[in-house]
Amino acid sequence: MNKQLFRVHPIMIPFFLFFYLSGEIAMYALVFSSLLVHELGHLFVAVCMGAKVQSCTILPYGGEIKMEQFSKHSKTMQVCVILGGPFFTLLLLLFGMLVDFPQANIFIMTQILILGLNLLPIFPLDGGRIIHSIFPDRYEGLIGFSGCICVVIFTISCFYFPKGLVFTLIFLFLAFQNLSYWRFRKYKLAFDWITKSA
Repeated sequence: MNKQLFRVHPIMIPFFLFFYLSGEIAMYALVFSSLLVHELGHLFVAVCMGAKVQSCTILPYGGEIKMEQFSKHSKTMQVCVILGGPFFTLLLLLFGMLVDFPQANIFIMTQILILGLNLLPIFPLDGGRIIHSIFPDRYEGLIGFSGCICVVIFTISCFYFPKGLVFTLIFLFLAFQNLSYWRFRKYKLAFDWITKSA
């Protein structure tokens, strides 16, 4: 396996600073560990199903796992790998609801937010990736829709500054990601077509 399997995206730095400056170190540790468990869910299912994992980058909404020719795998396998993350987050949520411990309410709320955010039908969140796996021919429409929704949510979150700062940063980042996907969409579609034909 790759020695640098896990990476942390530089976009996480503002989030770390926000939690540090606000004195919410415990909250930072909870969010970060919850994201790690979420990504472990994806990795666990991917390894169990024989996918070759190249890297896992931790992002504010979860992470991004790179696998060798992921689009070449069956739709069932793709959806199972994508759902691995939300499933592990759901397990954390159930643990928080069944076991009584200090700050359980914050733990539960964190899992609900991570789960709810990731299941939104926005690319590259898990919900958007599921749509892309089932309907790969709708890629352009999906990232166009995702980009527009991200801009709308980003704009709305600005009215709740500074309380909505975390969502502002997340959806600003997602909007730029979708802009990047849109710019390079033809190359991705061509690459996917070539790998599927090979």
